Amino acid sequence: MRAVRTLRTLLVAALLVPAAVQAAAHATPSSGTDTRPAVRRSADSGPAVRHDTSPPLRSMHSARPGAPVRPDRPRRLLPHRPSAPSHDPVVQRTGGRLPRIPVTTEFEGIRSERWLPPDPNAAVGTTQIVQTVNTRLAVYTKTGDTVVPPVSTGVLWSGFGDICEGQNQSDAVVRWDGMARRWIITQLDSDEGAGRFYECLAISTGADASGSWHRYAYRYSRFNDYPKLSVWPDAYYITYNTEPLKTVCALDRARMLVGDRARQQCFETDTFDQADASSILLGSDMDGSTPPPRGAPNLLVGLGPDDSLSFWKFHVDWARPERSALTGPSVLRVAPYTPACEGDDPERCIPQKGTRQKLDSISYWPMYRFAYRNFGSHQSLVLSHAVDARGGVGERWYELRLANGRPTVHQQSTYAPDRTYRWMGSLAQDRKGNIALGYSQSSPETYPSIRITGRRAGDPRGVMTFRETVVTAGRGSQTGCKDCHRWGDYTSMAVDPVDGCTFWYTNQYQPATGNRNWRTRIAGFALPGCTPSHRDDHGRQWPGRS
Repeated sequence: MRAVRTLRTLLVAALLVPAAVQAAAHATPSSGTDTRPAVRRSADSGPAVRHDTSPPLRSMHSARPGAPVRPDRPRRLLPHRPSAPSHDPVVQRTGGRLPRIPVTTEFEGIRSERWLPPDPNAAVGTTQIVQTVNTRLAVYTKTGDTVVPPVSTGVLWSGFGDICEGQNQSDAVVRWDGMARRWIITQLDSDEGAGRFYECLAISTGADASGSWHRYAYRYSRFNDYPKLSVWPDAYYITYNTEPLKTVCALDRARMLVGDRARQQCFETDTFDQADASSILLGSDMDGSTPPPRGAPNLLVGLGPDDSLSFWKFHVDWARPERSALTGPSVLRVAPYTPACEGDDPERCIPQKGTRQKLDSISYWPMYRFAYRNFGSHQSLVLSHAVDARGGVGERWYELRLANGRPTVHQQSTYAPDRTYRWMGSLAQDRKGNIALGYSQSSPETYPSIRITGRRAGDPRGVMTFRETVVTAGRGSQTGCKDCHRWGDYTSMAVDPVDGCTFWYTNQYQPATGNRNWRTRIAGFALPGCTPSHRDDHGRQWPGRS
């Protein structure tokens, strides 16, 4: 839900950014050099305005109908300064030499309720998969049987009061907290006319998503758009686009897990004073059961200026909040790239078969998630975003590793084995270090489809070595409405916490040409070379198998 960028916004941004800051953006040193941020503690810090524990979701969903469909909302883009086109030296121009990836499980997810965009997202637990789209959620088994049918996300807050259960909830995100074996669902609830902005979070009381949930509502002074949730040992972290600012909040995970009164600590940055003004931030999101080193801050990333990534560190101290700090940005140089369709219109960039309607590339932001995994011998994070490649669009992806707490580029590449358009990516690593990448694909000759690729940990760096696999071939294009350029706004790749090998990917596709008739698909697969284990990273036996 991002507001349409206007010429006026761009002009204002250009006037407000000091010349010295603009010069600094073009003189940014290489890896790890800090610039002076405009960071302040947000007045939104404080306790939840309301919290309780719900009845079981399985009893609430059958007792209350879903909320009425709300109208589409405009997007909100942060001010953006286009850069000069760059030659991309790390394009992968050929397909992988290994066979296509066998998809072992595949089933239909939530279908359209006549709004755009769908925001498909999913997480996997010990025995269940929870999927969310913009305003709905559902719970499935790992074979695709329905545990809780698709319902309004507001159903989860039934009886909570006028906050969170009304018609204005959207941008739902779900994560699995593998350390506590709990689910976390978050959604925003806003009434811009009344100046009322809330983030609604629910933490399951156990591993069964159809059971009861601890529920919380936090209030914000600005519209808390595009919330992105990440799991870390010391807090749940959420990033927001609160234009013209970026806001990052840490929520007291330990208290939320037991349903106690819980505070949030928030910081905000004045994006007009920052080199990475156009990008939202994503927090590092833990996969696996080996946590980061004790006391490690959450690492946040945004797309920086002039072929770089910008990083921030959020250290939270619950005993002495005055010691909490958000520091950065530090700048990490990466291989040159040009954001997809930056020279034209990134929001109407991706062609489709049989129509002049083009889709949004969202090339101005990094794609969810910023997935972290601690292998013991090293700490690794993976990330992707859409870039121009070979006359089309490719998926630029990175594996970063931490050296003394600082990110370095271990490998990077732009996946573009032909001249088609690939965007809306999400990637993750299994317990062996294999990487899977899922994304949307489209072109003038093909309908938007769901595809995946991947690589083994020991393969040559910067190469997706598995041949591209079509998970779901689209059967139509999205066209015929004012907001039909909206696609995504994100997808998600998750790793099964039980075996550590199975990837679960969800994305949208069109069953036929039309508008607001999208569907979603959930696919499970493993890369050869990862032997499923039903023990966690410390050798402990899981209590159940999927």
